[in-house]
Amino acid sequence: MSAEATAQPGRAVVWMRRVVTGLSLIWALVIAVVFACRIGFPLELEWMEGGTLQQAWRVQQGLPVYGPPSPDFVPFLYTPLYPAVVAALGFVVPLGYGLARAVSIAAVIATCAALWRLCRIEDKPRAHAWFAIGLFLSGYVFCFRWLDIARGDALFLALLIWGLVLLRESEGSLARAVLAGVLVALAFWTKQTAAVFVVISGVAGLLIAPRQIWAYAGTIALIDGGGVLLGQWLTDGWLWTWIYEMHQGHAFNDERFWSKTWGMFAHAQPFAASLLVVLLGFGVGVGLRRARQLGRPPTWPRTLWVGLRGIRGPIYWGMVAAGGLLVSALGYSTQFAEPNAFIPGVCFCAAFLAVALPHADARRRLELLGLTLVALQLCFALAVEPMYQPIQSNGVRAGLRHSYAWQDPWRTIPTARQRDNARALRAKVEALDGASLLALHRPWWPIMAGGTGHVGAMGITDVTPEQRTELQRAIRQRIAAGEIQAVWIDGSVPGWLTRELSDWTVHERRWGGRRVRPLSGWMSEAGMVTPWRGEQLLLGPSQPREVPAGVQVIADFEAGTLDGFEVVSGTAFGRRSVRSFSRGLPPLGPHGGARLLSSAASRKQLQGRGELRSAPFVLPAGGAVELLVGTTGRRKSLAAKLVSNDGRSVNLKLPKTRFDLRRVRWVVPSDWADVEVRLHVVDNDPRAALLIDDLWLWEVAPGPR
Repeated sequence: MSAEATAQPGRAVVWMRRVVTGLSLIWALVIAVVFACRIGFPLELEWMEGGTLQQAWRVQQGLPVYGPPSPDFVPFLYTPLYPAVVAALGFVVPLGYGLARAVSIAAVIATCAALWRLCRIEDKPRAHAWFAIGLFLSGYVFCFRWLDIARGDALFLALLIWGLVLLRESEGSLARAVLAGVLVALAFWTKQTAAVFVVISGVAGLLIAPRQIWAYAGTIALIDGGGVLLGQWLTDGWLWTWIYEMHQGHAFNDERFWSKTWGMFAHAQPFAASLLVVLLGFGVGVGLRRARQLGRPPTWPRTLWVGLRGIRGPIYWGMVAAGGLLVSALGYSTQFAEPNAFIPGVCFCAAFLAVALPHADARRRLELLGLTLVALQLCFALAVEPMYQPIQSNGVRAGLRHSYAWQDPWRTIPTARQRDNARALRAKVEALDGASLLALHRPWWPIMAGGTGHVGAMGITDVTPEQRTELQRAIRQRIAAGEIQAVWIDGSVPGWLTRELSDWTVHERRWGGRRVRPLSGWMSEAGMVTPWRGEQLLLGPSQPREVPAGVQVIADFEAGTLDGFEVVSGTAFGRRSVRSFSRGLPPLGPHGGARLLSSAASRKQLQGRGELRSAPFVLPAGGAVELLVGTTGRRKSLAAKLVSNDGRSVNLKLPKTRFDLRRVRWVVPSDWADVEVRLHVVDNDPRAALLIDDLWLWEVAPGPR
């Protein structure tokens, strides 16, 4: 008979089951909406999505994936199944972000189905199955919004949990044991951390299906062990280098393993953690009572075995949950790891709680307490986003009240402005020559633009120091040889590239709301106490600005001099114009040509003060004065003004910029016609700078811009 028929819960339990089911359905709806709103985002949801697509593209093209590092490609340090699946599907529908995310979303749905099935296998009420699904989905934000991105985590989890579910059902069925082994083995080929679960499930399988465990283990040994040997042969020994040996070069963070991981789980899931403690205490109590009933040898071993077999479901899923927590701690403690490492812990702890929570009438109070804690956890996760760093930095007492933020859907779902920016930027990228584009954090962009791709920033980081030096040298050579004509930068320009780019300039600068950032992981707002504020730059060789007909160029500073400007006071502007790459500052621009005037040109940089004035020029009737102007910091003590010989002056409106320059135009009024003026540029602020380029005089003022 079913659980609903055998158990007679009280009214309070029935009501709470409905509440928990309703909250879990709300979570399923929320996640469905989130996935639907994110799947079509035109660029990366997480910065490493592009590297995954690059690897899938290479699989499609028949190019080597696991081989010696080269400036063309270095693989991620993962096993290859997920990009291979994406590549195969890419022959049916276009290879891109949407396809890869769809694979992950399908895997999440499969994981939810597995959670439902395992609860029903253990004869649990539907409410328990629903809250297992709800607890899993409610960890979405805690795990850095990772489930729906173009990475292998969701597929790894789906293969693994279905393999473990089938192993649980395999007693008496050799076919199910073999199929379970196939799925768990494929989970390893999606992400290597499945190896921990292979060991744990092998031990647990002795209790679950002792007669079939050999078929399960043998299948995994054949597919994983034989696959590694075959892969070694096919890749000339490079497969093991990339999926194992390179990992050993990553530092291990002991603090994350021993304390931070567990603190983050308790901080993000306090009610679920409380339920786990309650159930473990309950289990220990039951175990002690049954231990007294074992009797004396030689009968107690059999009695113990029978007793363990009677509760083999909770024991099995408890061991799997322990494995999930262990894998989470190990993964998060590895250098460069992010909280996506917590996904197995969240999922398998949800499964264990659903299975271990009693539902018999005799345990109605315990079930009521458990369902209440689950409901509180589901509501808690809907309301707040955990940010553990204040506790890590300042301790629980000082940091707790700063360690949560109210849930903001726009930290997860792209806004209309973000979508518009991403579409516009993608159009610009696709219009570039992909063969000459270098985008270290966006290796899919050159392929979108028709090129063949290049090594990514993660690949350069993952290799040995000697290999890293060689890769950097090869990229610099390509720039020097003119093979690379555009470089996209997220953040600051790497020091190893500055020499080759020193004569280049900024073609496009994105900062503030114009940036196109991922919505998960690094660079995103998600989960960050201090969000990433870096700029995004498109760099290229400097190009002369086209001068329209009817324009007189008063100064463009391309000769390297001050171009007729005289020093009135101070030394801030130095004695020469500067390049876009200026000492101690981010690259300047966009602006005209290769050089410009900067009040941060002296050794004092931003702290310098000074004033310059141009050579005199006459304002034409009906004409206009135009120049490129940029500011950094405050504008209160900065000025660009036209001063006549008779003492009159007019201040030009300074735009608010960030190391970039924008066009400022002043149409000559009738009372200023034929007046001789000079342009004065003033920096009297020790924390700001004024940037000037291309002082033009229009004979006839052009129409509105």
